[in-house]
Amino acid sequence: MVRYRRGFLAAAVAAGLALASGTQVFAQDKIRVGLLPFSESLGAVIADKQGLFKQEGLDVELSKVGSGAQAVPVLQAGKLEIVLSNTITTLQAIEAGLDAVIVAPSAVVRSAPPDTTSAVLVRKGGDIKTPKDLEGKRFAVNVINSTAWLYAVAFLDKHGISRSKVRFVEVPFPQMNDPLINGQLDAIGQVEPFRTIAEGTGKVDILGWTYVEVQPNADVTQYLALRSWVDKHRSAAVKFARAVIQGSKYLNENEAAAREANLQFTNLNPALKDKVMLPRFGTEVSGAEVRKTMDLMLKYGLLKKRVDVSKHILRMK
Repeated sequence: MVRYRRGFLAAAVAAGLALASGTQVFAQDKIRVGLLPFSESLGAVIADKQGLFKQEGLDVELSKVGSGAQAVPVLQAGKLEIVLSNTITTLQAIEAGLDAVIVAPSAVVRSAPPDTTSAVLVRKGGDIKTPKDLEGKRFAVNVINSTAWLYAVAFLDKHGISRSKVRFVEVPFPQMNDPLINGQLDAIGQVEPFRTIAEGTGKVDILGWTYVEVQPNADVTQYLALRSWVDKHRSAAVKFARAVIQGSKYLNENEAAAREANLQFTNLNPALKDKVMLPRFGTEVSGAEVRKTMDLMLKYGLLKKRVDVSKHILRMK
């Protein structure tokens, strides 16, 4: 999943706006796309591998960007035409002044567990049996005020637990498992592939699924472009979206190919190739789901004002 801090994102957007204060020059014959180094990027990856972009007459250059917060100023500066973002990063960037358009869907939360999004893991045989038992406990998320934190807080709220009664601590996803197993943490919000690794130890139980329980079918990630680029290259934007959607359908229907692409793109340990869960890929951007996420952000302080979502989604026709 995409990880960021609100303050850093706002600063990044401001920096991008400054970089872009001059005249923008966009590539006419190539679409430069910045992907995040996670499985959520596979829609574009497989579209490229299957020649779907070429079938649309597009010359697409894929590269990796470390995080959504890093991708936003690069997009704003005109160094990339499209980047993979997530709903929270996207809405915060728009609130901070980025005039952007969601051009294509990416990962979507499943309607029922299991899912690639965050699972609440606790020690097997420990004293935490229900969400209510999390009161007074140490709960690790990758970053406070991140996507994972938002859904963890909403999960607690759903189970009648005030976030003030839970001690949130920040631990990167790859480093969460050992402190949980060793008793330094009481619970963690863990994502793939690290959830599969943790379960492989036989020492953890799943207490719940934060995203699935709070907002099943939520749009998690999407492809983002500047409105100025979309206005000039609308046909290319639609063709890009069409190819990514076809790639997403292919991934959803061809597990073996999806697993091979995931292994190569994410540099996954080959021993996990056939064990980890892969994302469910959406075939359209759901404005309704983006608005539901916006409502959560407003409720828990990650946005200050509403964004008119309908103005920031590409119309395919």
